[in-house]
Amino acid sequence: MKDDASNEVKEIKRNGVSVRIRPTKKNGTDYFVLDYRVQGQRKLVWRSSMADARDAANDAIDKITEGQAEVLNLKSADAHSVIRARAILTGSEGETKIDLAIDEVVRIGADAIRALRGRATPQEAIRYWLEKHNIELPRITVLDAVALLTKQAESDGKSDLRRKQLANVLDRFAEVFKVDVQALTPKMVADHLTALPLAERTRRNHRDVIGFFNRWLVLRGYLAKGTDWLEGVQNYSARKLGEISTYTPEEMRRLIAAADERILPLILIGGFAGLRHAEITRLDWQDIDLSEGFIEVKASNAKTDTRRIVPMHDNLKAFLKPLAKESGPVITLVNTTKQLLRTAAATGKPKEAIEALEWKHNALRHTYISARVAELGDIPRVADEAGNSPQVIRTNYLKRMRPAAAAEWFAIQPNPHGQQMTFEDS
Repeated sequence: MKDDASNEVKEIKRNGVSVRIRPTKKNGTDYFVLDYRVQGQRKLVWRSSMADARDAANDAIDKITEGQAEVLNLKSADAHSVIRARAILTGSEGETKIDLAIDEVVRIGADAIRALRGRATPQEAIRYWLEKHNIELPRITVLDAVALLTKQAESDGKSDLRRKQLANVLDRFAEVFKVDVQALTPKMVADHLTALPLAERTRRNHRDVIGFFNRWLVLRGYLAKGTDWLEGVQNYSARKLGEISTYTPEEMRRLIAAADERILPLILIGGFAGLRHAEITRLDWQDIDLSEGFIEVKASNAKTDTRRIVPMHDNLKAFLKPLAKESGPVITLVNTTKQLLRTAAATGKPKEAIEALEWKHNALRHTYISARVAELGDIPRVADEAGNSPQVIRTNYLKRMRPAAAAEWFAIQPNPHGQQMTFEDS
């Protein structure tokens, strides 16, 4: 061709980009060299004909104009790979454009291939997931779902304490999230828990209830299987390690003296039999055998869903005998925590400069277990009576106590003269 025979330097200019083409000879063969700058560096590209050189020059101008100048620095095979990758991300007509960088798409694909470890291709895994999730879930708002769960808890015969716990957590949850349940994410739940002006233990309780609500929604078909609102959400501690609070015998006497008959059995059974707060509120007087000297904690009333028999000390039998009834709830109060706080406050005597006691969460159970271990020297037996594992007894409940101190604790007796609110040692 005429252009190929020309010895003149050609220059192609377009869109502010200039590419010079100059003829040259190498080993007796004619070549045409493209000369231009890309990303601040001089670029020389060799072609065997002027026509090929013009095509390469126009292609270089297009890439520089479109911001793809980095492709021009690649080897031919790599450059074609980048061009094809860009076309795939752009998609053909009707396909969704993927607005991700090439390296990000490669990372996602590589992660998928590594995770599958040859057991399936990413395409096969995607098809499987789509088949399993190709079901349109019924829509329901958080508020309506909470109402359904509350109704089911009542029909299932859940305890008043459990229903109150669900309402306390989920009513607030529904007030914050006025959306469909499918719109909730772990980040939203985490932010909600973090914003609660509550102690760590209480936040843990909220987290547990929200997790229960999540699982209930999955079982009812309102959320897809595998949905976990708590994924990556902080798991708050129930208490700080080493924080095992107890009462002294003198403090116990003051609590007993300040308590009225509605709350007194809870204090007595908690301190001298070690039952959990919730377990005591579920007791019926028929569960307490004063003649044989034991308390039956039915599986339905136990935290661990396991029936157990708890022996009673003589002092506990002496305290409960005048309070006992043939049947009926041992505790009739709705808000026991409020009454316990009042009882602790009533131990103060301002005129005598005696400060009121602080109500210590779980301290009655801590004290009983510590005293019982000191009395028996048998942690596995105490763990069985308390409905815990020996390891949990050691780490969560046990505050080492001398046998003499344990004997003093179990020697607390009601006043032998029968005055209702005055108590002393036997």
